[in-house]
Amino acid sequence: MYLKEYINKLKTGNFLDEKKWLDQNAILETISEEIPDSGIEEWKNFRTNAIKETSWKVLLENSIKQGNVKQEPCKSANCIFFIDGHYSKEASSMKKESGINISSLSDYINKNPEFKSFLFNNPSDYAESRLSGIKDKKPTYFISLNSLLSSGTVIEVEKAKNINETINIINSFSNIEPEIVINPYIIIICKEGSKVSFQEISHNVESWNNTLKEIFIRKDSNLTFSSLQERISTGIKTSSINCHIDENAELNLKVLNRERSKEDIRVFLNKENSTANISGIILSNNKDESDVFCKVTHIGRTSKSDQNWRLISAKNSKTAINGKICVNKNAKGSDASFYSKSLLLNRKATSFSKPELEILEDDVKCKHGASFGEIDNNSIFYMQSRGIKKKDAIILLIHAFINEIGLDIEDDSELSKNLIDEFFNQINENNNLYE
Repeated sequence: MYLKEYINKLKTGNFLDEKKWLDQNAILETISEEIPDSGIEEWKNFRTNAIKETSWKVLLENSIKQGNVKQEPCKSANCIFFIDGHYSKEASSMKKESGINISSLSDYINKNPEFKSFLFNNPSDYAESRLSGIKDKKPTYFISLNSLLSSGTVIEVEKAKNINETINIINSFSNIEPEIVINPYIIIICKEGSKVSFQEISHNVESWNNTLKEIFIRKDSNLTFSSLQERISTGIKTSSINCHIDENAELNLKVLNRERSKEDIRVFLNKENSTANISGIILSNNKDESDVFCKVTHIGRTSKSDQNWRLISAKNSKTAINGKICVNKNAKGSDASFYSKSLLLNRKATSFSKPELEILEDDVKCKHGASFGEIDNNSIFYMQSRGIKKKDAIILLIHAFINEIGLDIEDDSELSKNLIDEFFNQINENNNLYE
């Protein structure tokens, strides 16, 4: 069924009986509006024409079988598979005593009714990115679309559970239908005193991958979340990550963004001594675009955040980062920083960096910076004089540029490819990168 047809049917009847916890009217109102474009500040560096001009289809039910998906073997004993945006218990592999509980969002809300109230009626700035139930604040188009088409999956880490092994989250796509919109919706809840690492890998998709991830880190918990995107050859990715951090809790967020993708990250340091460390690599090649918006809001006292980004643009492509720091009133003792470095590998390649500070409290520390440049020709010449080929010298310098932020991409399974080397191979196809 086509997306527009499905939306029109929803306007005339109630098709969301299994989602009664949603504000259907708010969602329909939002997605009836125009898709954001370059006229909106947060979207000025990403073209949405391909989304607007395509007649997208939706998969109403998950009829995909494991055999329809090119599934790579996973060395890890803990793998959570999503196929075309739906959690697949059959494809997943989890230890019985893993400390991880997986359920649908509707089932989780039925068992934990207080979570519904928290999710939709939280009075903090977190409300600005919520999908429904928010007074005076509209949900975004892409979040509303995701909530309409996805049932949602909750991944809960048990209280005081210390999980040493990295949990792999695999987004696989069957591509059995052309021009479909896929909507993975993942909620991660780290209960009090827990510690865990997740590695999310999104395989290449030829359709529109519209993802939403909600992360809740309770008191005294620690979460490391790595989001890795394979090259998007013909499809489009729009992604939203919302993180909610409590007292003495810490988030370590690592992002690798690729071509034809738009990432919206919002982090809320809600309580005292909450911490967020964000590092990311943004890559783009061959006239494509890769754009990230990252906003960190300091609400709790003595909260701390650090953003560190590396951008690489090759062959007429565009990369962009808009990093915003907001320090609310009464968030005394907050400490926040934002740094980005952009590397241009072609004379026609472009990169945009926009650091922003919004400070409503006096007793805080905030700093930001951005730099742009090309590879140093003197360094290339020096390495050539030592017998290193020009191409190899450039690759080594790019590696050094990226390794400054220490992304530490996990590679403990065959599912995790060396995505950066893949990008290097692409840009290395031409002998003259700067032409």
